[in-house]
Order: sequence, then structure tokens, then C-alpha cells
Amino acid sequence: MDKAGSPSAFFLSPAASGAAAHVPKRTCIGCRKTDDQAVLVRLAAVGTDGRNAVRVDERRRMSGRGAWVHRGSACFAAALRRHAFNRAFRGPADTADAEAWFKALEDAPTGSGLETVQPESGSEI
Repeated sequence: MDKAGSPSAFFLSPAASGAAAHVPKRTCIGCRKTDDQAVLVRLAAVGTDGRNAVRVDERRRMSGRGAWVHRGSACFAAALRRHAFNRAFRGPADTADAEAWFKALEDAPTGSGLETVQPESGSEI
């Protein structure tokens, strides 16, 4: 029944039809390169006292206007230099919270610093 003209042929999932799954693309406001959404961090404008406070939207669920930037501090610094936040959020933007988040990300150790020792048997747990 799955012939080219049958209605069920139009409801195939991308995986079933052999097509690649769609991956959302976003543009980094720091370096202006397009990349997969999963690689970028979303920044959202939260209106407080007539100004937009820029907050890092780690879950990508905050309402309102958003902008995307690569996780590295170089792209964030470039966005600050270019005044890209004011353009992206269509007005003055206070980036203090986002700056603190990126500073903490930069200062965080890459590893945990602690070695994890696995027990020799399951009885130690």
C-alpha cells in the first residue's frame, strides 16, 4: 500500500525516508559564524527597570528575544567589543550577569581535580 501516490507515503519520518535529520543552525553574534544550535549558548534579554539584562539561558527555554554565542570567552569578548548585544536585543543591554557567567566558565578547572578510584569489588559501595 505504500506506493508513491498513497497518503501513507507522505507521512514517513526523515529517518525512515533516508533523509538526514534536521539540525537547527544559529549565528554567533561574536564571530558571525553559523554553527549547530547545540554548540552555541543562548543569551536571553530579561527586561528589568526599562533595560534589558542579558542572562545565560542554559536550558534554552527563557521567553523573549535571544542571541547566540560560542561557549568560548573569545566570541563573547568580540560581541562586547562590537556592541552586538545592543543590536541583537534592539536597545541598551546590561551584560554584567553574562560576563560573570563567562568569567566563571573560563576560571573553572577543566577536570575535577580529584582522581576517582574505583572499588575493587562491589562490596565497598
